[in-house]
Amino acid sequence: MINKKALFSFIGLTFGATILLACAARRLGLTLYDAPLLNSQMVIAAAMFVPALSAIFTQTIVMKRPLKDLGLNWGKAFDYLKVYAVILLMFVLNYAITWAFIQKPDLTLQSFMAQYGVSSGLPLPAGTMLAALAFVTLAGAPVMNMLPSLGEELGWRGFLLPALEPLGQVRAVVLSGMIWALWHTPLILILGFGYGRQAFPGVLLHFILVSSLGVWMGAVWFRTRSTILAAFMHAFFNANTYGVWSVIFINPSKLVVGAAGVINAGLFLCLALATLYRMQPASRKITAEKMNR
Repeated sequence: MINKKALFSFIGLTFGATILLACAARRLGLTLYDAPLLNSQMVIAAAMFVPALSAIFTQTIVMKRPLKDLGLNWGKAFDYLKVYAVILLMFVLNYAITWAFIQKPDLTLQSFMAQYGVSSGLPLPAGTMLAALAFVTLAGAPVMNMLPSLGEELGWRGFLLPALEPLGQVRAVVLSGMIWALWHTPLILILGFGYGRQAFPGVLLHFILVSSLGVWMGAVWFRTRSTILAAFMHAFFNANTYGVWSVIFINPSKLVVGAAGVINAGLFLCLALATLYRMQPASRKITAEKMNR
């Protein structure tokens, strides 16, 4: 049976604090399409810790249960390789489709320099910079992003997902993914997160993308019960979102090209549907076992 008091405590604290943070940032002029990059990242980093703080409060104060129940274990090493491969494949497909039908990558980085008003030239040859960015995207950033990603995952996968599990694992991954997606809404509409001034159509596209990603991540969590693995998945997704791909594929419309564009949203929706299809037999088996007890 769902603990409604704990569930509403977590959701209320998480959404309330996030809306207050977004409004305060807007008041200070820290919209994500006008503020310097460092300020933007500080706002996002702060928001990413809100779900963790809400989960810790609800887990320890409201439910009076230990934090270890939030899935704080490493899981198996092979699972990290599998999720790494899936996320990388999704981004390769996204930009391969972009390359084939919309635009070619700019390996000279001229578009990147024009976007940021760089007129003095690159500090290193374009090829060297791209190699370094690729290394950071594929190896460095996933590790560096683990802590803020864990800030979100303690809430979404560590707390919310098992809180919804009494509804059944299929419903739990769908609902948790949708709630996670909705949580981004104030950041998009108030601050321009992800889409800048294309916030209104962007928020609908983002809902599909993040809900779909949440379904797959939720299914992996139920199989492994590892919130640290979920944080790695989140960190590697973000690394590909803001890494080398975003430098060589510059487009004024974030609704089409990019990690949050319609192509990637469609790909992750397909992944979510495939995940739900695979979960159905296992979910029915678990339900039958519970009924026979």
